[in-house]
Amino acid sequence: MEISVSMLEGQKQSAKFGDLEVISDQSINAGGNAEHPEPFDYFLVSMVLCAGFYARKFCEQRDISTQGMTLTQNNENVDDNGKKLFSIEINLPEGFPDKYKKALIAAVNTCTVKKVIQAVPEFSVVVK
Repeated sequence: MEISVSMLEGQKQSAKFGDLEVISDQSINAGGNAEHPEPFDYFLVSMVLCAGFYARKFCEQRDISTQGMTLTQNNENVDDNGKKLFSIEINLPEGFPDKYKKALIAAVNTCTVKKVIQAVPEFSVVVK
């Protein structure tokens, strides 16, 4: 998938891919207007949204209601080199079967975002 980024006014940027567009901004301290999430915020939220997708799919396949289910992600610094600990807590809906709790965790752990991060992706930057 190709993502094309264009510079907008101030510190805003537009990322377009397919028919979709995501706008980012920076905090006021960084010269932005804080009108949209910062790029790193999109990265952080992608993990818990991905986990939520897999949790929902798991429940749908077993006809388990997700009404009232929430996922909460916390991000902590582990060291001064930028290493972080990401933890996701799944708050189960009332009546969620105990026998599926471990399987739900296993399903959430198949999140594509998590897998890509754990595979330690390589990056290439070129100037044209």
